[in-house]
Amino acid sequence: MITVLWVALGGSLGAVARYGGNVLTRALLPDHSWPIATFSINLLGACCIGALYVLLERQLINEAARHFLLIGLLGGFTTFSTFSLELMHMTGRGAWGQALGYAVLSVLCCALGAVGGAQLVRSLT
Repeated sequence: MITVLWVALGGSLGAVARYGGNVLTRALLPDHSWPIATFSINLLGACCIGALYVLLERQLINEAARHFLLIGLLGGFTTFSTFSLELMHMTGRGAWGQALGYAVLSVLCCALGAVGGAQLVRSLT
């Protein structure tokens, strides 16, 4: 039961952080038509999950923290459902090229972000 509470706490904090990142991005780039907030949040989440994976692998953080950090915090922070909705909106308005670019960039950059986060932590530990 305590694990469920840690996941819930992490998820709520991750969701609030995602909302804050969204608000900040819209304030800094109010007229941006591309979903830069979702892209940035997903990329940051991918970098963090790569880094946390290595910390767990090397047992530098407690296994119990995995539930809070990976499942809760990063699960609440990253935005795959929002990413999917934004793709649906782009294709619905006929912006197929923009949708394809967003999908390809998101997948490639986030995969590279996870690798980069893991490599960074490997080089520091």
